Amino acid sequence: MSTELLVGRRGSETWAALREDGRIVELHVDPADDRAGVGRIYKARVSRVLPGIQSAFMEFGAERQAFLHARDLLLPGEPPRPVAARALLHHSPGADGTDDDPAIGPGRGYGAGAGCDDRAGVDLPPIEDRLKVGRDLLVQISRESLGEKGPRATCYLSFPGHLLVLFPQLRHRGVSRRIEDPDERARLLEILARIAGDDVGFVARTAALGAGESSLVADAHDLLATWSSVEERFEVARAPSVVHREPDLLLRMLRDTAPYAPERIIVDTLARRDRVLEYLTRVQPVLKSRVELHEGREPLLEAYGVIREAEKAVRPKVWLKSGGYLVIQETEALVSIDVNTGKFVGGRRAEETVLQTNIEAAHEIARQLRLRNLGGIVVMDFIDMELAESRDRLMAELLEALRPDRTKTNVIGLGELGLVQLTRKRTRPGLRAMLTVPCPHCFGDGRVRSPETVAAEAVAEVRRLSAESGNAPLAVKVHPGNATATREALDGLGGLDVHLHEEPGLRPDRFQVWVREP
Repeated sequence: MSTELLVGRRGSETWAALREDGRIVELHVDPADDRAGVGRIYKARVSRVLPGIQSAFMEFGAERQAFLHARDLLLPGEPPRPVAARALLHHSPGADGTDDDPAIGPGRGYGAGAGCDDRAGVDLPPIEDRLKVGRDLLVQISRESLGEKGPRATCYLSFPGHLLVLFPQLRHRGVSRRIEDPDERARLLEILARIAGDDVGFVARTAALGAGESSLVADAHDLLATWSSVEERFEVARAPSVVHREPDLLLRMLRDTAPYAPERIIVDTLARRDRVLEYLTRVQPVLKSRVELHEGREPLLEAYGVIREAEKAVRPKVWLKSGGYLVIQETEALVSIDVNTGKFVGGRRAEETVLQTNIEAAHEIARQLRLRNLGGIVVMDFIDMELAESRDRLMAELLEALRPDRTKTNVIGLGELGLVQLTRKRTRPGLRAMLTVPCPHCFGDGRVRSPETVAAEAVAEVRRLSAESGNAPLAVKVHPGNATATREALDGLGGLDVHLHEEPGLRPDRFQVWVREP
């Protein structure tokens, strides 16, 4: 499978697209002002403590305050909570998960002792006894604002590097679950065990596969130096202020796509090309020959179809090559995906037609999850199939299609209602939220009142105003799309003197009624 990384600018935003076999599968947008970006670390101040939900709000310099739950709170001298530690190792940016048990680890525990069990840290006092308003904390943004939910913060920090991820509060050494070879896992664990820093934890990323000890040690030292500088900044900074920023989108994509070694890295300016070459010289010189500067007359993002694909990715309907289609609906609680045969009639057997459509849909769904950055709970309604072997084939195809996804995904399987459910880690807004705003007419509802409804409301207002004004002449203004229905409704009023005006600039779900001058 050929892969290409495209990075360009559009307005004040930086866009990065990952293409596989000529199709865009990931699209990331970095806004100019990203104060609550995932991975940033702040010296934040407690503004409110809420005992009822065992949480606190942190002022960190953005418009919306960050939410900190008690399970994400870690104060100096406290042992890390096992549940929080396990979640951090499995879900932190760049960790790729770990198959090792973070509660024990290979010869190392976390917290004060040589090892901890799952009871450690559970009986901590309630948050109102541990935290007071005005206290300064070192926190990391673990999730950006999503809809009505503000950003989420944690005291459990992680620092992803090129080959490793550093966990300053955990004494754990582990290996990405994507590295499956047992001999390679054992080799990496041996190297990690020799890296200095008994009071911190490391997880080898997927990119560490085959890496030499010197490269791993160098990456570890860079991460430890970063952590040391964060500690120093925290001591002297005034709250609220940022003490650590993640690299920009360009370098993050180079760092996080390293395991997949894009065959082409195409950028749109000399400055970006120089930054890429400088970064690769330090971490992966073998990729320098793959860096290209786009020199076409058409801007990079337009030339490679990135903008066109982005426009499609905010629409609910996705057409399949067979003639079937998907309908993708995003809500606050979950994402629903409906599969339809559409124009596809297939061959002679209905089961084969349905299976073929479902398999094509499964591969497209996997691409759309990555492209749109859909997360949380995803429910897929495939077309019903009678045969068990057809359902098994579909699940196998779906799992295979999800394998390249760098974001942690967990397929629950077929439910009692014949729905396939999965969860996908969500830390940033989806592409739709990044590129669109709620409609000012329907306020994000997707629907406005029908012409008949608007007409009925206008007539009701005419009746009220006519009674108040003693049957004075009136005027009604509506959108042209509602004129016919309103005119027909007004005709039924009898002897009232009402003039109808059409106003293209008026919102379709609005109308105006007033008393005309005699």
